[in-house]
Amino acid sequence: MGLYQRKDSRFWWMSYTAANGRMFESTKTSSKEIAKKILRRREGEIALGLFKVGLARVTLAFAKLCEEFVSSHSSTLSTSSQRNHRTFIKNLKSYFGEYDLAEIQRPMIEEYRNHRRQQPLKSNPKATIKGATVNRELECLHCMFQFAITRKYVTENPATGVRHFDERRERPAKRMLTADEEQRIVDAAPPHLRVAIILLVQTGVRTYSEGISLRWDQVDLANQVIHLNGNVKTKASEQPVPLTRLAADVLLEWKKEQGTQSPFLFPSPSNPAKPIGTVKRAWKTTLKNASVSYFPIYNLRHVFCTRLSWVAPDAVVQHAMRHSSPETKRYYQLGLANQVREHLEQVNEKAYEKQSPLGLRALGQKSVQESVMVVEQQEAENRKPLRFRDSAAATEDTSQLEARI
Repeated sequence: MGLYQRKDSRFWWMSYTAANGRMFESTKTSSKEIAKKILRRREGEIALGLFKVGLARVTLAFAKLCEEFVSSHSSTLSTSSQRNHRTFIKNLKSYFGEYDLAEIQRPMIEEYRNHRRQQPLKSNPKATIKGATVNRELECLHCMFQFAITRKYVTENPATGVRHFDERRERPAKRMLTADEEQRIVDAAPPHLRVAIILLVQTGVRTYSEGISLRWDQVDLANQVIHLNGNVKTKASEQPVPLTRLAADVLLEWKKEQGTQSPFLFPSPSNPAKPIGTVKRAWKTTLKNASVSYFPIYNLRHVFCTRLSWVAPDAVVQHAMRHSSPETKRYYQLGLANQVREHLEQVNEKAYEKQSPLGLRALGQKSVQESVMVVEQQEAENRKPLRFRDSAAATEDTSQLEARI
């Protein structure tokens, strides 16, 4: 085994002995250090019995992998996940489609990450693709290569270890929604969005997969419950969603207005046989008209979790949010600063009891403002300019000076 160079190639080549004899293969790199690492990896594969003759020479195009991945893997996921995968794969295919799987390495994926991040948005050419979108595409690519490993097309995943963008820098700060703000938003919203807002705040369902795409046959107004019928994000989400009296009354009135024109609660204006695709524009306009700073509509699920946690134990909150783990609750709770402040005030009352905290007793009956004024007056006196001892002494000194002259 060893590395060597060929006159007809700019890459380093490696030779090694496998089960069927001597093998010669290009490392596809002009760096000797990287070539050494590739050779050591191949030696390890042979030693562990992971390398099969011909495996490294399987020429499967990335475009072909996309087709197999969609038909064998994506088809088993929820409708929303399938839709997302089609979008992600379309962008990945436009970049990697002409390459074979063996040619796609980590540096190329990092180049794609940076290239994709700089592309302009279709809806707003002045802005670029968000890091969160690129991260979802990288996760999809990682999943595709894991699928390729199970099919024995590759031996390792080149997307492993590729750093993602920090999404926290792009996300608006989470904030609690007051009752007054909620009322202003509801008043400013168009009819369909008004009903959707009340539904999201009162039930905590996910915005699109469980709320906007909801069908009337999933809503049991008689028993005040929603059945999501398996089209959910996780297994824990299959639990029935209870409706409050407010939510049930609003949906009942909405159903009377809608009639039987569409099976969906929020049908598309252009095609009633389908639900509304998005409410992003209507949501932004509503917040602007209500004089409320922008926050994603998905945060209404956070508002639901926070309000319920005020009065219900963790077990009830977990069941209502349909989370698999009770720890997930802490990512959804908002407005905890006020609760922490209230507890800190209770701590001060217990710690200091009837005494003034932090030595403020030394000020006596004087207020803090009066004490500051006294200190400022003393400092002003110390800064006064030099002057004569008194007016009589000043007059005497002046007369003596004139007589001498």
